[in-house]
Amino acid sequence: MRSDSTLNWYASWVARSEGMARRNTRELILETSLGLFNHLGEPNVSTNHIADEADISPGNLYYHFRSKNDIVLELFKRFLARFKPLIEVPEDALLQPEDLWFQLHLSFELKGEYRFIYRNLSDLTVRVPDFERAMRALLQRERQAARNSLSGLEQAGALHIDEQQKHLLVDNILLSLTYWIPFAELTEPGGIDDGRSQVVAIARVMLLVAPWLRQPEHDSFRDLALAYLSH
Repeated sequence: MRSDSTLNWYASWVARSEGMARRNTRELILETSLGLFNHLGEPNVSTNHIADEADISPGNLYYHFRSKNDIVLELFKRFLARFKPLIEVPEDALLQPEDLWFQLHLSFELKGEYRFIYRNLSDLTVRVPDFERAMRALLQRERQAARNSLSGLEQAGALHIDEQQKHLLVDNILLSLTYWIPFAELTEPGGIDDGRSQVVAIARVMLLVAPWLRQPEHDSFRDLALAYLSH
């Protein structure tokens, strides 16, 4: 006969195992969904498609997520959790052009990993509750981060630009950061998968900023962008 302590241990082990199984299934659903959304486009993927690819029953999927929209929102939350630290640029930061390049590199790499969000942005903002509000808030943070980055270059004596020009430059940077994926998929099929499109997108933003840099930062930043393109 099992002792009470043995029964308690066994019950605890079963609970932990069941909890781990639930977490593993949830992770499997999210990983499978991300891959399918990126490869096929989120509107072309159904919950049944996700369940088939993950080799689970539709009922098992619905146990973890009530709808495909819930999966989309969870993936978006995970993207935000990784992306927000990349755009936390203090207002009083002193930056060099290489700091901006590194920030761009990490940002474009992560957006490529979650490219379904930006590929179908207009559709998602209309169809998924709360998505538009969250995306608008993210764009505001990105806008502030871009302004702080340019101000940081100014304070370090590396950049000279007036306020109106800075406002327009920030808008151009945001356009490049937000809509480069649909553009890349039309002009460079397969380029996001192998990283070529990210390289071009980063160089594009660098060359937007370069004309406003003082010497010698202007030439070194331009040369860095061109060297980036040559790889």
